[in-house]
Amino acid sequence: MSQKRNQYTREFKLEAISLVIDHNRSITDVASSLGIGKSTLQKWLSQYRQEMSGQAPKVGNALTDEQRELQELRKENKRLRMERDILKKASALLALDNLNDYR
Repeated sequence: MSQKRNQYTREFKLEAISLVIDHNRSITDVASSLGIGKSTLQKWLSQYRQEMSGQAPKVGNALTDEQRELQELRKENKRLRMERDILKKASALLALDNLNDYR
């Protein structure tokens, strides 16, 4: 029998992190009171601290607003570059086709 992984919202993760950082509660205490694994909370804290120091998350969605915006901008930039490359190729093909029409 396979177990379904729990998925937590960004807000839930940030609230759990806040309980540890801002309210000085222990990781074990917060994890048990929220019904999550200690290692899960430790991972979230580690990711949060990395993001606060300016490092982008290696996988998944960012927790902080700044890193989340950076992820979205990088995604948009990638899409726009692809569109630009497609348009360049299409215009080159059209120019070549028009050149052949005049011959």
